[in-house]
Amino acid sequence: MSENPIPLRMNFWSGLGVAALAVLLLAWVIPHYGGRGFAVGMHPRTLATLGAWVMLGCALALALLSAIALMRQRLPFFRLPEFGHLWHQTWPFLFVLFFIVLVDRFPLTWVAPFMIGSLLLLLGERRWHVVLLTAVIPAIGLYGLTAHLMRIGVV
Repeated sequence: MSENPIPLRMNFWSGLGVAALAVLLLAWVIPHYGGRGFAVGMHPRTLATLGAWVMLGCALALALLSAIALMRQRLPFFRLPEFGHLWHQTWPFLFVLFFIVLVDRFPLTWVAPFMIGSLLLLLGERRWHVVLLTAVIPAIGLYGLTAHLMRIGVV
C-alpha cells in the first residue's frame, strides 16, 4: 500500500522550513535577543537554545524520513499546484490585504462593518438582518468606546 504523496511532500518542506527557523534562532535571534537574568534557576538563553535544538532535531528527522519515503516511491520533491488550487490558497491572503489597505486609508469604524459583513457572506450567512446587525453593532461599540476614552482623556 502506497502513502499519499501530498502529505509526504508537505512534511518534507515543513521539516525544512522549521529547520531553517531553528537555525535562524540559534544563529541570530537567541544570541542577540536571548534575555538576561534567571528564570527557574536557569539562564533564559539556555532554555531557548535547548528548545531550538529540539526543534532542529525534530524538523530534520521529519524532513529526512519524508525524503526517504518520497525517494522510495520515486516521487518528485517539488510539484507546482494547478491554477485552481493555487487560487484557492491565494485568495484569502488577497482578501486580508484588501482590508489592510482599506484600514490604512480609511478609519477602522468605517471599514469594520464591510469587513465583518463580507466575512459573514463568505461563511454563507444570507439573512440580511443578521449580516447587518452583526456588522454594524461592533463598529458602533468600537466608535462609542473610543469616543468615550477620548473624552475622559485616556487616548
